[in-house]
Amino acid sequence: MLQRLFLVLLFFVSQQVLAQQASERQYRLSGTVKGAWGERLEGAFLVFSNGKTVLSDKQGKFMVSLPAGTHEVTCQYIGMAPFRESVTLNADKEVEFTLINRNFDLKVVEVTARQVTDQNSTHMGSTFIDQKLMTRMPKLLGEADVLRTVTSLPGVVSAGEGTSGFFVRGGSADQNLVLMDDAPLFNANHLFGFFSVYNPDILKSFVLHRSGISARYGSRISSILDVSLRDGNPDKMQYEIGASPITGKFSMDGPLSEKVTMLAAVRGAYPNYIMKLFPSRNIQNSSGHFYDGNLKLRYKPNENNSLSFSGYYSNDGFKFPNDTTYQWSNTLGSLKWSHLFSNNFTGDVTLIKSIYKNKVEGLSTGEEFELNSGVDLTQAKISFGYFGMAGHQIDFGGESSLYVIDPGDLVPSGTSSLNSRTLQQEKGYEQIVYINDEITLNEKLSLSVGLRFSHFSKLGPATTYVYAEGEPRSEQAIIDTLYFGSGNIVKSYQGLEPRASVKYSLTPSSSIKIGYSRTRQYIQLISNTAAITPVDVWKLSNQHIEPQIADQLSIGYFKADPESMYEYNWEVYYKKLYNQVDYKDGATLLLNPSLESDLLFGDGYAYGSEWMIKKNLGRLRGWVSLTYSRSMRQIKGATEAETINDGDPYPSNYDKPVNLNIFTDYHLWPNWKFSANFNYTTGRPVTLADSWYWYQGQIYANYSGRNQERMPDYHRLDVSLNREPIKKGKVEYSGGISIYNLYGRKNAYSMLYQHHYGEPPSAYKLSIIGAPIPSVNVNVKF
Repeated sequence: MLQRLFLVLLFFVSQQVLAQQASERQYRLSGTVKGAWGERLEGAFLVFSNGKTVLSDKQGKFMVSLPAGTHEVTCQYIGMAPFRESVTLNADKEVEFTLINRNFDLKVVEVTARQVTDQNSTHMGSTFIDQKLMTRMPKLLGEADVLRTVTSLPGVVSAGEGTSGFFVRGGSADQNLVLMDDAPLFNANHLFGFFSVYNPDILKSFVLHRSGISARYGSRISSILDVSLRDGNPDKMQYEIGASPITGKFSMDGPLSEKVTMLAAVRGAYPNYIMKLFPSRNIQNSSGHFYDGNLKLRYKPNENNSLSFSGYYSNDGFKFPNDTTYQWSNTLGSLKWSHLFSNNFTGDVTLIKSIYKNKVEGLSTGEEFELNSGVDLTQAKISFGYFGMAGHQIDFGGESSLYVIDPGDLVPSGTSSLNSRTLQQEKGYEQIVYINDEITLNEKLSLSVGLRFSHFSKLGPATTYVYAEGEPRSEQAIIDTLYFGSGNIVKSYQGLEPRASVKYSLTPSSSIKIGYSRTRQYIQLISNTAAITPVDVWKLSNQHIEPQIADQLSIGYFKADPESMYEYNWEVYYKKLYNQVDYKDGATLLLNPSLESDLLFGDGYAYGSEWMIKKNLGRLRGWVSLTYSRSMRQIKGATEAETINDGDPYPSNYDKPVNLNIFTDYHLWPNWKFSANFNYTTGRPVTLADSWYWYQGQIYANYSGRNQERMPDYHRLDVSLNREPIKKGKVEYSGGISIYNLYGRKNAYSMLYQHHYGEPPSAYKLSIIGAPIPSVNVNVKF
């Protein structure tokens, strides 16, 4: 249905364009934006004197159609000096712009790579986020955070107070592919979500793709968060120290030789004394810590080759007052070789390793145990970019992934009466090939057409159960057991993932865009919590769990004034979801060998309208974003036990219809800026008991339909005062003061029940942060 509708819209737009003829001769200006070391810069912002703007792509390439004559072009990239040049066109032309690192000893015009929506490209639903602006946003406990910044964008809502998990356009947290230098992360949180794994001091760029996703991306059905770390400074060694109320960090980067640069950073947090200030007794009596480290090396032997390595390790520990401790760690590594075959043909080969481990320890007398689980991903990618055909930018390549999942290993200890249990390891292969072409047909019409093919195989050794037909799945309904040897194929899935988008320019500064995409996901998180936690279970698709599929259709209007001072975006979307996972009442998710018997499967849909207006220049900058959206699920099984809400659609756990975000950044006086961020969202759906009854001396709850009630609406105001970097001699200082939750709103994180003897249990809300949280941060660079 969505494919047919998209084709009708595409045909209509094409006919409108073909009916018009260009009023003057246009020529194609294409080129590459490079850094001082020859690295290709993604997200460089180019402004032309006629008001057109364009962003460079992953390969640093750009292309724009301009009338004959001389045009002034300004190229901007964060951390580098602005580049200005005149270009004369009387034929198609190719250029190369090289930017140099900004000399901080000179007083230069501040240039930042703003959050820019390129209305002249086919991209939609993608947001480039300014790292410098992120560091000025009000902070929780003094630390700027990528994931918290992402939740201020249209179509994105937070998983809850104090968490850095996020939901995009009606999808769950595990439906977001979160990357660090191309390596996927299976848990991007520190301290259960108070911080993310990204060190803000070493970021290069980060992009969120919500729709119009290129065929080069996949493996998740909601969004792609692509985060890149900067390379080491090729000119000189520099050092940076930062401190906030609970974190300390140190980074260094610079040249190791003429051809090698290095970036290294470490960070740690010990928040125990701060946790004593929270109103929740559970938090007051808890303890925790985390530390992480990054290492990035880049070797450039010549102009046509470069080799880079990016490594990351993190470790978290948390102890709740009930004598249970949680530990989790991430180990990432990516090795990338980039080769320039010619100025119009590039290639990359990337090897990736991502290991995520959990450990839960029970310390209560008689219940001592250790529970271990984790995910191990090995991945190889090859990608090419070809720019030699007029009006085309072609990306193609493939990747192969091996997933190894340890779902759980329970080891009793001490005086424990528990029995040991080890669930069978899971293995699966995913292979992908793709091609994507950015096509410029004329001044007004351009297309992006892509096709991705994915194939997944669940491998043995494996044990699977056969359930009696016509009965609800349960342990009692198992009638046979199938065994698969090592390397044998248990189940395979495959399918095409078409992607397409079209841009029609109404004027040089405004356009309409239409996009369609199909995405597939073969790994899912089995969790009944809002955010990703250490006790969640990752599960591969198998005979009983089919891959998740999403079809999304988006239509948007994009406008920017000639000086890019103001931008306006309006986008509407509809998303159809297949093979969505939900749970039976009272489901057992942990250490369950027949987990599929407690799972329910159905479809869903999500739709919404997103508005955003931004002011990029002047003393006052910022944006207002407003989203109205719905996210619904429908579980209608063969039996009543496998059906939710009588088979009628019901709100998903992430259905928050109204989401308003207002961010302002005001230049008070030289070197000082005031920022404020206000967020309002509809309360999250919950399932509550509407009555209680006694049976054989016990109180039982009678619940209303699934997710038919809502927690109170959420709203919060954060403010900060930031000291811009100032240099005294060879030392540069910056810092700020933030107040998170300025007016002390006690937002509900979850609903719980309290039992008083002789009375039915009463519901109450749990607030994680119910008071203003002030903090200060200081950074010194030398």
